[in-house]
Amino acid sequence: MDLRFVHLLSKDARRKIIEVMLTRRSLRELSSILDVTPTAISKYRSGATHPSDEVISRVLGGANRDELMEISRIVFDDLYSGFTSFVEWMHEKGLIDGYVLERIRRLVERIENDPEVRRSKIVVR
Repeated sequence: MDLRFVHLLSKDARRKIIEVMLTRRSLRELSSILDVTPTAISKYRSGATHPSDEVISRVLGGANRDELMEISRIVFDDLYSGFTSFVEWMHEKGLIDGYVLERIRRLVERIENDPEVRRSKIVVR
């Protein structure tokens, strides 16, 4: 699975993801799952350092369905914020063209046509 998006996550989103994982397990338990020291987990929580792409990828492999739902929203909000900021910058500079609009349209179309989205009766507008 392509996890390139992990590299784009902010330090704050990474910290929030660690917090999600700590709601259902101890610091020692999580450190064992992520193959880092309990001290590293404490530093992630305090913001003294942030989990690497590799550690976040391990989180995604070790999280249960409920945790993944919560984490996916953290990731989405973080990436959406960055994407929105980028599009606003492009608009301000007059850089939005047919190429950009077509790529955005294709992405929305792909989501709208996904059978899982249709089954869940989510309306994308």
